[in-house]
Amino acid sequence: MKTDYLKGLNNKEKNSWKSFYEEFYVAICSYINKFVKEESDAEDIAQETFINIWNLSHRFKNMQELTWYLYKAAYTNALYYLRTKNLHRELLAKYQVEEVEMPEEHFAITIQEELTRQLHLYINELPQEAQKILRLSLEGCSGNEIAEKLGISIHTVKFQKNRSLKVLRKKLQRPSYLLLLYSVLP
Repeated sequence: MKTDYLKGLNNKEKNSWKSFYEEFYVAICSYINKFVKEESDAEDIAQETFINIWNLSHRFKNMQELTWYLYKAAYTNALYYLRTKNLHRELLAKYQVEEVEMPEEHFAITIQEELTRQLHLYINELPQEAQKILRLSLEGCSGNEIAEKLGISIHTVKFQKNRSLKVLRKKLQRPSYLLLLYSVLP
């Protein structure tokens, strides 16, 4: 009888696995609960353990080996759960502290820096002449100063700047990008 039962388990027969599950589920939940102290978590880990064993291609020689493997897998899964739960708790605590310590001003500055970085990435995609004009504009140069530095007419500066801004507006369609664009460019 036991050999037929084990044979059914090794061959992934559903009736054998159902009997195995019903026979060991409560004991495995109780065993796992000693470590995790949460009944619902213990039940989840137990179910995961049974599924993992089901998915194994290993063929067990006897019921003792299968039982030992079941308890060892349950123990390993419980420890893994505790490790990830503690890591999650540590990360959550770390980010909550950082969130409390991060004043609104710092957050706004961080957002502005990121948006400025994005803007510069898009500026780098523009033609060379347009890049120079926008960079000088970002440095605070007036249209006349840009025209003088680059040796081009003020009309060319205005035309290139307007055309470049249209391209950037299309790329930066979100309102936050547009606000940055208007706050950074004079």
